[in-house]
This record gives sequence, structure tokens and C-alpha cells, in this order.
Amino acid sequence: MTEQSVLITGGAGYVGSVLTPKLLNMGWKVRVIDAFFYDENALGALRSNPGLDIVKADIRDKKAAQKALEGIKAVIHLACISNDPSSDLDPKATREINYDAFLQLMELIQQSGVNRLINASTSSVYGVKEMLDVVEEEPSLWPAFNGPGFGHRRKGF
Repeated sequence: MTEQSVLITGGAGYVGSVLTPKLLNMGWKVRVIDAFFYDENALGALRSNPGLDIVKADIRDKKAAQKALEGIKAVIHLACISNDPSSDLDPKATREINYDAFLQLMELIQQSGVNRLINASTSSVYGVKEMLDVVEEEPSLWPAFNGPGFGHRRKGF
């Protein structure tokens, strides 16, 4: 990868599949690591782009994540299970992907020499509020997970 190289975790997902072509069009070399849980053909039209490197692997796979970081200057972390219904289907996998793999990725990034990280998050970082009809721009953070007791405040898994 070159000086303008970026790794997008979850790069074939909802946000990543839109972001990846935009970065390629801007001249970035893009490496995507994604398990392709939802669509094997995601990024299909881009696969022949010489600036794109696709790593089909689960972000929980430490060796694959470590290898994906080689030669990378920036990381955009999008890989996650991002909604309650999907999280409810497999709470264990949700914790492994959204929390455990995130911590592992942060350690790998520190070891790799990556000098820039963008960590995307959902509105879940604001927690469940009593007044759902009020949306503020600067609410306090109240993540849905809390260390070892990780879980929805609503269902607790």
C-alpha cells in the first residue's frame, strides 16, 4: 500500500460500501476487511479496481486483522453488529465483534504503526433515554455496553 492507504473494517457493509468507492475515487489505496455476512457481492463492481484490496475475513480473526494492517497508514473502523434485532439473534457474537474485536484491533493498531484512526459509532453510544421524542446535539455518552458486564440496558445479555 502507498502513503495514502486506508483499511476499512466492515468495508463491504452499509456505510463501508458507500465510503469505499468514494475513497478510491479520491486516489486512496483502500484495503477492506469484511466477513461479507450480508452480501457476498458487495463491492462487486469495484473488485477490478487496482486501488482496492479485499480481505475476506472476520474482524475477530486476530491473524487476519494483523495482516490487513500491514502497510496501512489509517484505519476507519466500521465493523460491527449495528442494530438491536441483529444483536438479539446472537448476543455472544455481538459482544465478540462489537467489543472484544474492537479492543483487539486497538492493540494491533498500536503495534502496527498506523497513525490515524476513525472509529464510527451508532447512536447507541447515547444509551436509551426516557424521552425518545427529544434529540439533542450534545447529549452525554451512555454506551449500551459497560466493560465486562456488556449488554443492552433494555434486555441485558
